[in-house]
Amino acid sequence: MTVCMFPGQGAQRLGMGEDVFSRYPDRLRVADDIVGYSLAELCREGPIEKLSQTQFTQPALYVVNALKYLAHREDAGSDPDYLLGHSVSEYVALFASGVLDFATSLRLVQKRGALMAEAREGGMAAVLGLEASAIEALLKAEGITDIFAANFNTPKQIVVSGRRQAVHEAEELFLKAGASHYKVLPVSGAFHTPIMEEARAEFSRFIAGFEFAAQSVPVISNVTARPHVNGEIAKRMIEQITAPVRWSESLRYLMAKGVAFADTVEIGPAGPPVVRPMFKRTELEAGPLDAAELAAEEAAADQAKAEMPEPPAPPEPIEPEPSEPLPQKMNGATHSLGRVTMDTLGSRAFCDLFGLSYPYASGAMYQGIASTGLVIRMAKAGLLGVFGAAGLPLAETREAIREIRAAIPEGASFGVNFIAHLNRPHLEDELTDLLIAEGVTIVEAAAFMEVTPALARYRAKGLERVNGTIRAKNRIIAKVSRPDVAAQFLAPAPEHVIEKLLAARTISPDEAEMLRAVPMADAICVEADSGGHTDQGMPFALIPPIVKLRDAAQVRFPDFGPLFVGAAGGIGTPEAAAAVLVLGADFIVTGSINQCTVEAGTSDAVKDMLEGINVYDTTYAPSGEMFELGSKVQVLKKGVFFPARAEKLVSLYRQHESLDEIDPKLRKQIEERYFGRSFEDVFADVAQVYGPAEIERAERSPKHRMSLVFKRYYRDTTQWALTGEMSRKVDFQIHCGPALGAFNQWVAGTELESWRNRHADTIGLQLLGETADLLNRRLSALVR
Repeated sequence: MTVCMFPGQGAQRLGMGEDVFSRYPDRLRVADDIVGYSLAELCREGPIEKLSQTQFTQPALYVVNALKYLAHREDAGSDPDYLLGHSVSEYVALFASGVLDFATSLRLVQKRGALMAEAREGGMAAVLGLEASAIEALLKAEGITDIFAANFNTPKQIVVSGRRQAVHEAEELFLKAGASHYKVLPVSGAFHTPIMEEARAEFSRFIAGFEFAAQSVPVISNVTARPHVNGEIAKRMIEQITAPVRWSESLRYLMAKGVAFADTVEIGPAGPPVVRPMFKRTELEAGPLDAAELAAEEAAADQAKAEMPEPPAPPEPIEPEPSEPLPQKMNGATHSLGRVTMDTLGSRAFCDLFGLSYPYASGAMYQGIASTGLVIRMAKAGLLGVFGAAGLPLAETREAIREIRAAIPEGASFGVNFIAHLNRPHLEDELTDLLIAEGVTIVEAAAFMEVTPALARYRAKGLERVNGTIRAKNRIIAKVSRPDVAAQFLAPAPEHVIEKLLAARTISPDEAEMLRAVPMADAICVEADSGGHTDQGMPFALIPPIVKLRDAAQVRFPDFGPLFVGAAGGIGTPEAAAAVLVLGADFIVTGSINQCTVEAGTSDAVKDMLEGINVYDTTYAPSGEMFELGSKVQVLKKGVFFPARAEKLVSLYRQHESLDEIDPKLRKQIEERYFGRSFEDVFADVAQVYGPAEIERAERSPKHRMSLVFKRYYRDTTQWALTGEMSRKVDFQIHCGPALGAFNQWVAGTELESWRNRHADTIGLQLLGETADLLNRRLSALVR
């Protein structure tokens, strides 16, 4: 089953249609003759302000979407089972179904756009977090008669429309009523409300001269949220101007008819999907319509339909215009290309194993920056979010796991960060106990140089025999930046580790036997240059050898199931995502770009700073945990002194054997500017954190005492950033990679330019959608 859906006004963007204008030049000439100007030039050169004016937007969007559908049908070779278009794009669906021909639909759209553009003093606003019943009750309770619910996009994403001043003034009212977001939209008319009555009446007179044929494919009506009834289509399209768009109910109807998210295809301007994500959100927020009620409704409709006169015969089916075929040679070999979509990116087997809609994950950012809210949004969107447990008390991690599980749909996936503790293995054991007790079945194992007993025990406790093969319930995604470490995770747990677990009786002999027969990880995530701890690796050098290791391991464990390789680090644009997918990545993981989202568990001050950075605004600084070993982290340098001050402390540590050796004048400067208190006061605070053995060692070793004091600066700078301590803004330690700078440039001039409009799941879906479009363009160029 296939459903084609078309986005409406708001999906327009400069450059849209370039890939189909040259493919259907005759159709484009017809369109230009009707509208009286060059649509290709308008779409290519704009300006965007003109393209966004209703009288220009609607014809341009109709032509682009219609030609896109012709290309889609030509490539797919078959008709869909259902069609639906949002608002103006319902005319695209009618064209695709043969109800109207290309030119007739465009004439109707042009008239519709012109009439709607004449509307003045109207406004619209998107409301998130309130259901339709709550909005209607609020408007009624407040006696508001000049604002209406206009677009029911999802059960909790509704656009209200009405008198402009009233729409602006209503923001506080809706937010107090529980809306999570209220955004006034850049339109001048109160579309899809009774305020458009004058436009509706004029359009009614204009449409009377046109004939509407029967549908060859069912088209879902915006007005009724059910398939159009032949013979009543013109009436519904007149009503559509003043009636609300019942999009979410239309999607729920399709769900009740057996349509799944994977069955849907969005056809519109290249860029992030607009209407298709609404299907997933509607599915999560409400689900399908009641089957029994729908059956009774359809029985009554069938009876009424039988009593109606026969509609006029449909015109000849749409025949795609002949176009120049793609060459069948590439690099000397025959080649056949299918269209890349979000559903075909990466590995579908990875999605199936981890319970995802798409092969996309948000990585774990420490101390809860990868927050519960972020993970919950990802899970609800069918994406994998990993909670940033590193650096958090165990009790806080336990509460986070329970909060996530209570908020996400049953069966939705999420992960928890499992970080290595080389010098404090008891922390790994405690986390393993918690993960097993809470039933967490996905972990992101990070900073491991070798497989440890705690991680092997976590793996063992999830192993079971199924029909003669061994399956792993507890899944491990090992984040690595070296092929030799990847090789360890693509092999069974080391024998000495297994023997240690057996001796401690923490695993059974049967678990040990299974542990010897399976690889330690289900997936390897190749971490290139990234924010925070980084080996500064290049994906182009790292991914190919690790893919080769994976392929060899797959041969070694043929009965275990597929093993996967993903990519992380530096991914903030469609170009970066496309590059690692072409290198062979089965999935992608983003990090830095999610730190600058509404859900990220860091301060607004940090997000304000990150929102405007560029690719050159990060640098490497000593790691507060391991600066004695020369370990580095990548951090923000724009607007802060932290990188320079961190380097200064390391330099002093290397040059002196104790705090007392530091020049008194320099010491005073550091105490005042870096710490805001004396070294003695800092050490007194440190003594409250570390155990007696560590403090005793510091009393014996002035060098170690200096290390503990200096490390406190690194700890403080992190906390100041997380809490937004503005008096210490210049000392903020903000882990970040250049991917965020690239992302900022990508979304400049769009709604996502402000971090207050950025949500981790929205970013993920947009990145995937544009990556698919980019790959299609690049592949088309390669084979021509």
